[in-house]
Amino acid sequence: MKPTYPFLMVVLLLLFLTLPTYSQTENIKCNNVVGAMRPCVVFFRGGSGVTGIPPSACCAGVSTLSQIANNTANTAIVCRCVHSVFKNLRITDATAKALPRRCGVTLPFSFSPHVKCPGTSLTSIHS
Repeated sequence: MKPTYPFLMVVLLLLFLTLPTYSQTENIKCNNVVGAMRPCVVFFRGGSGVTGIPPSACCAGVSTLSQIANNTANTAIVCRCVHSVFKNLRITDATAKALPRRCGVTLPFSFSPHVKCPGTSLTSIHS
């Protein structure tokens, strides 16, 4: 008996659904994350104020971070790099938390100097 086309399609679909999925971790470097956040320095330094509007280049950078942090491994890397920036610039919690909200961007981690990044054992990266 010759297999029918619909039967073959069902078998292929079941095979496809049972294959393991792999999430590709991009080769993310902290200097790429820092570069995306560089236009935000004026906002962080109070030039736009916590109630102000961040520069459009800053919001584009935050949006880029959201796109890069597309899986658990990448989220952990981006989060640690962002928190390194917060530590070096001494960013306040209120200013950090205001930025994604002002840009209308949702990040897969808390944009705060006082948060544990996924995959780290530190409870606070900013002192």
